[in-house]
Amino acid sequence: MQKNPFFEEFLLNQKNADISQILADICAHLEDKKSFPFNPILINGKTESGKSHIMAMFAKHYPQKTHCIQCGDLFWQAKDDLKKFFAVKQSKKLLILDDIQRLQDDLFLQEQVVYFTEKLMQSVLVLFLRNTETTQSLSKNFESKINQGISFTLHEPDLDIKTRYVQKLCQEADIKISREQCLFIARRSSGFRNIQTIANHILLFRQHMQKMPTLQDIERIVAKKGQIFTLNPEIIIATVAQHYGFSVKDIKGKKRYPRIAEARHLSIYLCRNLLGETYVEIGRIFGGKDHSTIVHSIKKIEDLRVTNKVMNNLVTEVTMKCKNSLSGGR
Repeated sequence: MQKNPFFEEFLLNQKNADISQILADICAHLEDKKSFPFNPILINGKTESGKSHIMAMFAKHYPQKTHCIQCGDLFWQAKDDLKKFFAVKQSKKLLILDDIQRLQDDLFLQEQVVYFTEKLMQSVLVLFLRNTETTQSLSKNFESKINQGISFTLHEPDLDIKTRYVQKLCQEADIKISREQCLFIARRSSGFRNIQTIANHILLFRQHMQKMPTLQDIERIVAKKGQIFTLNPEIIIATVAQHYGFSVKDIKGKKRYPRIAEARHLSIYLCRNLLGETYVEIGRIFGGKDHSTIVHSIKKIEDLRVTNKVMNNLVTEVTMKCKNSLSGGR
């Protein structure tokens, strides 16, 4: 029997065996192998337990048959435009609504979702995904509608699942990390989304540093809970180097060609102004330069910003590049 690619990529532990079976049945339904007896389906779970991962996997493997709606997007639509979100093509067999708890403060949207999904359930299987960490409840009418089929609670991924997910993401992104690094990420990550974010920041590190991060570097990324890869001197120097067309080694080195010196002054200035680094720490970063040299570099850029419009614009441009680098921007 040919394996379903959905389950070669999707990872759930034994505590979620019932959900795994339901997902397998949905796959069979989408492949016209069997009918599905329950409609709608509700899957509850905490943040990072894998709800959005379920939606992403269905959208990836059954793009022609899956229609996805992020409920948060509904708030930005005019009343007359809501029906466009629920304009499901005849080829679609599965409608997924993610983060339905986002509708808790808007009775109108809840009523509209009930109205549209009830009509669609005549021909389409509907899957609701809800984050259970919110303290507010949905209206009684909405609750009764989403629970009239079958519901489950998604258990959080265990260490084995998180480790396999780290390995899967790294393999897809051609990230070569050691088993020790892989286990470290899995142990320190709260769930799927956190792991995805950390993987993205590892890619960002490789892009800027032109090398893979060490375990110490990964520890620093994970320490920030994956929410942000904190702007640091290395990113600033790499961004300036890329802008000028030099290497990081050139900027940190002792060459005194005018453009290299200018790039070095700018890097020092940004480390001070964007990060608030001490003169001593900046001196250490740039190969042991003394306090007066760091002050001189900062003062030089400050003066040029006042007297030289080109330099002022350059500082603004490179500053934006440094900040954009945190989200993978250019």
